[in-house]
Amino acid sequence: MTRKVVIALGVLVLAAAGIAAALAYFSARDASTVGGSAGAGVERAAGARPVVAPGNVVLLYSDERETAQLRELALQTGGTVTPELEAAGQAVLVRRQPDLRTPVVALSARRRLDADGADDPRLRAFVEYWLGRSAG
Repeated sequence: MTRKVVIALGVLVLAAAGIAAALAYFSARDASTVGGSAGAGVERAAGARPVVAPGNVVLLYSDERETAQLRELALQTGGTVTPELEAAGQAVLVRRQPDLRTPVVALSARRRLDADGADDPRLRAFVEYWLGRSAG
């Protein structure tokens, strides 16, 4: 090999090592501003009722005036509920429950959201996030 080729190879190796060192340095000092997310809602207490199968979402309400809007939301986000869909953890279930303290309560297996009503945008976000997620 000629002397020029040896020098060129040396420069190339040195440059690659420098880039690798710079990447390692900056990656080790990266203070990401994106935190881990536990998902929408707050954690439910262990053993909370009703039990929700992983992947499914249950929408509880007490005021009958919420019925039509909640059923429409369930249909838009999860489709028509069938036993197979529910067993697969892909169902949005709408259940009336008297004496709730909030207009609507959305539940996944481990998360809960108290919503101001069927038109609360957080409610749709909760359903869309947790529907089908087995960890929720």
